[in-house]
Amino acid sequence: MHPVFFRLGNFTVTGYAALVDVGLLVGTAVACLVARWRGLRAAHALDAALAAALGGLAGGRAAYVAANWAYYQAHVRRAMRLWDGGLAWHGALAGGLIAVAIFCAARRLSLRSMLDALVPGAAALAGCAWLGCLMNGFAYGIETYPGQGLLWALSAELPDVYGIRAPRVAVQLLGAGWSAIVLVALVFAARRPRSHGLVFPLWLVLYGGGSFGLGFVRADEVAMMAGWRVDQVTDLALAVIGTVMLMAGMLVGRDPPSPGPSLRGRGDGCTEETQR
Repeated sequence: MHPVFFRLGNFTVTGYAALVDVGLLVGTAVACLVARWRGLRAAHALDAALAAALGGLAGGRAAYVAANWAYYQAHVRRAMRLWDGGLAWHGALAGGLIAVAIFCAARRLSLRSMLDALVPGAAALAGCAWLGCLMNGFAYGIETYPGQGLLWALSAELPDVYGIRAPRVAVQLLGAGWSAIVLVALVFAARRPRSHGLVFPLWLVLYGGGSFGLGFVRADEVAMMAGWRVDQVTDLALAVIGTVMLMAGMLVGRDPPSPGPSLRGRGDGCTEETQR
């Protein structure tokens, strides 16, 4: 099931591809705005966002193809058809991080500062990508039945990737909603003056943890590891890594103890103690 957004000759753009494109534009705009708030040049943020987009698309597609190699080994040409949909967000994260790290090293910019500016845009992109999954039936939820309480309340008549409609947990809508919450939290954190180096790990915690939770109600096929979805294991690992980074950053960034009265200077070379 690949709903066509528009067609130009033999070239078609699916709803998923269109929404991902919208997400890239919105995410870049958000990243540039946050960069200005944090004292970075918007032009640098724009270039970094473009590098992250290219690296993310390459990494996300490579990871998706690798995870579904049983299909793509017989359809190698389809592996390059990005417009058909199919991006693994963990691969996109890895590819985007590598690209941004290379960009920051080449421009001699702070990687931590740049990542802090970019991740609110990543949250906006994620929300659009979840809506694209809804249009194309990707990342569909488990089937539900009346009497299942909360699961039934969170369900809707939705198709799977094969176009079969049934009452399912609306995972894509839940993912889009959680992405919006994460975006608001990151923007709030980015406005705080003492959040240097903390916005990126906060994103890892919130988005990784949210994706881990949603994995319990997803029904799309994925590789398993000891009875767990591989993407869930990766989500949990990212959330843990983010938690460690967040705690370490908060400890390192704590203000040193205030000096005693005899050490406080007025800025003119004299201390309060010497003026008494």
